[in-house]
Amino acid sequence: MFNKTVLVMVSLILSLFSSAIFANSTPKISAEQYLKNKTNYQVLDVRSPSEYAEGHIEGAINIPHHAIIDELDKLKSINKTIVVYCRSGRRAEKAEAMMRKNGIKGFIHLDGDMLGWKAKQLPVVKP
Repeated sequence: MFNKTVLVMVSLILSLFSSAIFANSTPKISAEQYLKNKTNYQVLDVRSPSEYAEGHIEGAINIPHHAIIDELDKLKSINKTIVVYCRSGRRAEKAEAMMRKNGIKGFIHLDGDMLGWKAKQLPVVKP
């Protein structure tokens, strides 16, 4: 009886803990999944303008992560799922947190970000 109660309590605590951890995580999409249905998405590059100019995913709009708050209306007007990426993921996570906090929904994170994209030798465009 005691062991069952302890097991239930531990399970409950772990469930609550994992919910808290993952409540603010963004779903991910692989590069391959994105490329199969890219017309369903709007890509958002949250790197700096100079990084964007060095090469970005075709069709990506550039809003640096620190400027997300200034571009909320533009982001809210996008009628597609937004795929967010940066170089390695850190800035994208910051941008996603700001978007989430300000009521923007319908976005996902590009798994591997630009480092992963380039590692797979996928195409980038330059202005």
